[in-house]
Amino acid sequence: MIKKKSNINGILLFDKPKGISSNKALQKVKKLFNAKKAGHCGTLDPMATGLLPICFGNATKTAQYLINSSKKYNVIAKFGVKTTTGDSEGEVIERDRYLKTYEIEEIRKILDSFIGEISQIPPMHSALKVNGTPLYKFARKGKSIKRESRIVNIHSILINSFDNKQIILDISCSKGTYIRTLIEDIAIKLGTVAYVKELRRISIDAFKEKGMISFSRLLQYKNNELESLLKPIDYGLMHLPFITIDNEDSRRFFNGQSFEYKKDIKETDLAIRIYNNKRILIGLANQNVNGQIQPVNVFVNN
Repeated sequence: MIKKKSNINGILLFDKPKGISSNKALQKVKKLFNAKKAGHCGTLDPMATGLLPICFGNATKTAQYLINSSKKYNVIAKFGVKTTTGDSEGEVIERDRYLKTYEIEEIRKILDSFIGEISQIPPMHSALKVNGTPLYKFARKGKSIKRESRIVNIHSILINSFDNKQIILDISCSKGTYIRTLIEDIAIKLGTVAYVKELRRISIDAFKEKGMISFSRLLQYKNNELESLLKPIDYGLMHLPFITIDNEDSRRFFNGQSFEYKKDIKETDLAIRIYNNKRILIGLANQNVNGQIQPVNVFVNN
């Protein structure tokens, strides 16, 4: 007998292991939870580990508000070696046999030059799609496709340790930043080459490393205990404004109808969290041109 899928809602702060794609990790967790609907926020490369928020049920409708969040990574980079992929999974294509000795202040000065808005060209070995095909599929066939540069924001780069051949950094950056490209560009300014040896995502704004759960830990829980590990749907949405509405407006909201909010509310371009009078999140809305509350995402059976 096939077990019926569960309509669960919430967010799991999953600690993705090395050597598995984000989608493969999602499918494994979804199967373990026997969930009807699930999706992940912010793809991690197979060689990367760390925070991969997995949204279940109604939480999948909040993913668009989480993907745009700033992210923080712990990076181990090796100087003097360049690979085809920019990380440890690629083949070595260049070695700097005359790697100079760097002073820590020289390194700091170069790192500081990358703080703020910078231009990046996405690497060929990435999931970015061109005409519907991921770039890495072209790369595997030895093809190079022209890529447009993009602007990303590097908030901070902190040195944890440095021994001339290897550096460990904490990097905080905006959505869309390619850490492999950043490390290669840093190396160029230092007059050498480099690749990402290890990469771990440790936070996505509200989601922190402390709350992450590995797959091996998930296996220690019984099926009826797994749902207790989920964060509420609004866990990562606390930066958004909110209002509480009565039963009458709740009915309008569930029917997709706009309505006048009965209390004063500041104008905002942000999405608005909508709670019913039982303090349950029932969806997200925008303010329309008339200042009315316009439903955008309605959460049924939350």
